[in-house]
Amino acid sequence: MYLTAQHLALANQAVLETFENCSVAWQAIPHWDTGDPAQTQVPADDVKAAASVLSIDSASEPFDVTLALLDAPSPDALLNVVVKKTVALAKKVDEAVIPYLRVAATVQQQLDTTDEHTIQNSLIDARVKVENAGYRAPSCLITDTAGLKVLSLLVNGNPMLETFLTAGHVNSLHRIEKIDKQPPDNPVTKGLLIGRGRLIPHAGAADASPGEEPADIAVSVPPSVEVVGENGANLIAMAIRIRYALRVKDSDGIVAFKP
Repeated sequence: MYLTAQHLALANQAVLETFENCSVAWQAIPHWDTGDPAQTQVPADDVKAAASVLSIDSASEPFDVTLALLDAPSPDALLNVVVKKTVALAKKVDEAVIPYLRVAATVQQQLDTTDEHTIQNSLIDARVKVENAGYRAPSCLITDTAGLKVLSLLVNGNPMLETFLTAGHVNSLHRIEKIDKQPPDNPVTKGLLIGRGRLIPHAGAADASPGEEPADIAVSVPPSVEVVGENGANLIAMAIRIRYALRVKDSDGIVAFKP
């Protein structure tokens, strides 16, 4: 055993907490445990399509550590490495999950940025679309940096962000680097509005029930440490890994904002 049970438990706790803090997908989309780490497929449960299954994907961030680092009395040095690799894994998962949401978002809304009135009207129109689909709890809005700047508009020195979010019935706003699918739309998608079946606080999707939501994440292996084994002189191969499947169960509950 390269790692003591105590150090492994601390490392796994650091991985889970860091992933929860860094992954927009984890904060915005409810997830559930399949109960089987070896599971390879899950039911799609798409209410708009015939019954089908989805493959469970895997993502990992490999790294090597020295035996001296693993044998150190304090786990601090190991945790520093683990946290850094977990941040990279969270970004990798976000870059896979959020663009897939964009692919599934068949409902679109033009984001007219002419002035504060057109921006507000665009958010209200998107709100109407998810509410008409049955998602009347406060929604989640994911946008990129340019979209966040639009929402942060100042009018006569007053910030309009809260006004826009209130109009759109949004209680959770996330900024992410990459929203669009590959190849990207032209013009590119500026944001995604995810309807909610139940009230979910900001960044609280990890603790929410996925049953009534338009999308969820099936997790067979949660974010955790994998100890692979020896890899060269005095080096131990390790990885931060996750196995999951994004399920879009009702595309009518997701709206893509287009310029």
